[in-house]
Amino acid sequence: MIPIALSPDERQARILDLLAGADRLPVAGLAERFGTSEDSIRRDLRALAGAGRIRRVHGAILPAAVLGGFDQRVGEDAPDKAAIGRAAAALVADAASLLVDGGTTTRAVVAALPRDRRIQVVTTSLPVVDALADHPLAEVVVVGGRFDRHSRTTVGAEAVAAIRGFRADVCLLGLCAVDTAAGITAVGYEEAAVKRAMIEAAARVVAVTTADKIGTVSPNVVGPAAAIDVLVTDRAPAAADAEALAALGVAVVVA
Repeated sequence: MIPIALSPDERQARILDLLAGADRLPVAGLAERFGTSEDSIRRDLRALAGAGRIRRVHGAILPAAVLGGFDQRVGEDAPDKAAIGRAAAALVADAASLLVDGGTTTRAVVAALPRDRRIQVVTTSLPVVDALADHPLAEVVVVGGRFDRHSRTTVGAEAVAAIRGFRADVCLLGLCAVDTAAGITAVGYEEAAVKRAMIEAAARVVAVTTADKIGTVSPNVVGPAAAIDVLVTDRAPAAADAEALAALGVAVVVA
């Protein structure tokens, strides 16, 4: 335990130093080490996560996630994403209109849509367009805007304005990070704005993610976790996260 009380800035700098030599650090252990309350540590972690310096998981912190490009991410956890895709596709009714976000997991969802399912898809994602190119009953609308090579999506004010011109049955949302306290967050500022517009333009939000992103935080706020109606993931969240999601009215489907 450090005998001299530290300021929050000093404590946060020490936390980053400790994290450089550890895979993860428990909140309780940090509180004991610094001789302060767990609430103070959690405030430190929220500040560091908001700055993109760390990511939070249940009861611990990890180095901030660095997302690779689309080609790299499409091969990561591919079987889990395919299972999530099948489970989420089963939630899409015939003749539904969808707003589809970018991401490798949302692409897995549209790839799993039955070929006899009539759907309208409005999307910012070129990989989603490609996945639906041979679907015989899919009407696909591509949203314009600035092309972001990293995510293979369109972003910016033009994309947001176009999305606001639609009213969809379902927003199919890919998650960078979600935490019941911090809400839905994204790595990029423009990406967050597009996700927020899609949520606002849909009657129902089906979010898809691998479970490692539940309980984590990225720098840019999209909206509250309660905006999600159904969360489809590859394994059950930690008990505390599952309880908190249920309290917010979020139904969790494990693929």
